[in-house]
Amino acid sequence: MATNERVDGKLREPLTFAAAIAEKSGYVLNPDEAQLDRLARHLAENKAKHGRYFCPCKQHYPLEPENDPVCPCPTFREEIARQGHCECHLFFSPEAAARVARRPGLLATVTCPG
Repeated sequence: MATNERVDGKLREPLTFAAAIAEKSGYVLNPDEAQLDRLARHLAENKAKHGRYFCPCKQHYPLEPENDPVCPCPTFREEIARQGHCECHLFFSPEAAARVARRPGLLATVTCPG
């Protein structure tokens, strides 16, 4: 999970919520901190506007509280089993997260001709 020094108050609650689900389910959160922050912001916005953590990738725009799934969505376990992460890229299997963490970023693969 993101460090407390880096996480503003608005993101702390959704990250704590997601981390508890991940731990209980045997998963981990996305190791990419920028993506994790973006997802936490979506969750925080949904909670502030609609009172629940609606799934950020499966919601309608605008959100339809009576139809849209709440995070974690009903299919997140099947998605993780199939592709190593849920559709939102919030929850990862530990193995998939380790692969992502080892993968170099784009700039690490670019060489300077000078």
